[in-house]
Amino acid sequence: MKCSRVSARAQHGLGVLGFLLVLTAVGIIGMVGLKALPSYMEYFSIQSTINRIAHDPMLQSDADMRTAFDRQMHVDMITTVHGRDLNVVGRSVAVRYQKNIPLTDTISLLIDFDATSKATQ
Repeated sequence: MKCSRVSARAQHGLGVLGFLLVLTAVGIIGMVGLKALPSYMEYFSIQSTINRIAHDPMLQSDADMRTAFDRQMHVDMITTVHGRDLNVVGRSVAVRYQKNIPLTDTISLLIDFDATSKATQ
């Protein structure tokens, strides 16, 4: 009966240092994701509000649309954009804005958002 011996060099797998590097990378990606998540949730809320306003037949003027957005922003807890920031052209409503998210004391994440009403079908 032969005993097969495997040397340490022939073994493959993730060592402690490799595991720590993977854990650090996952931690950093997770931190950035968790810090950016509220901004994306606000963006989707802004997008939804803009679509509702653009397709509301009761809102005829630019001022009506801006006022309706200002009322809705309090309900949806939108703090980044106001009615005066909207670009209204006919029934099309759009807004562009930037969000600066601090990650650490010296590092921040800058995201450009562009919310535009979708065309009616």
